[in-house]
Amino acid sequence: MKKVTKATIAAVAAGALLLGGAGTIARWQAQQTIDAGTVETGHLNLTTSGTGTWQDVSNPAAPEPFDPTTQQIVPGDVVAFSQTATIDAEGKNIAGSLSVDQAATNLGALEGYATVELQVDASAPGITEEADGTLTFAEPGTYTVPFLITITFNEGGVGDTPPSTYDQPLDLEALTLTLDQVRA
Repeated sequence: MKKVTKATIAAVAAGALLLGGAGTIARWQAQQTIDAGTVETGHLNLTTSGTGTWQDVSNPAAPEPFDPTTQQIVPGDVVAFSQTATIDAEGKNIAGSLSVDQAATNLGALEGYATVELQVDASAPGITEEADGTLTFAEPGTYTVPFLITITFNEGGVGDTPPSTYDQPLDLEALTLTLDQVRA
């Protein structure tokens, strides 16, 4: 019996090898290369031109020049920096959202007393500003967009602004204008 059992085990093992590991079951396969052409990505670039100009717009009806290197602001002042950005947009369904990174603005001791805001002149030809602030472009191309960064030193009430806000720098050297692509 032992020889019969051993022979049976050997036969089963040999059959398993033939079916599982050593042999293959033929299946037909065909391949065809297709020419789908090339898909290319677009781009979204943002540049600024010139040095920009500062104005004291505390009285909107009578703006005055402002020189941040020689003049200081006090509670109630509003100063604005204006410049022009160029948007170069290429791609189907392209749109963008322009913002200023307030986190990169070091308000220091003026935190809570001063604000930095961005206004975009969306009346530039080919540009539309949606209700959510997104800028859409009439079509891919190059667009010139004037923008204004406004710094407001909140006036507050008498005695509301503490002496810790005296002689404080408002560091705008790392101020970043960002254009994020969004889906149109």
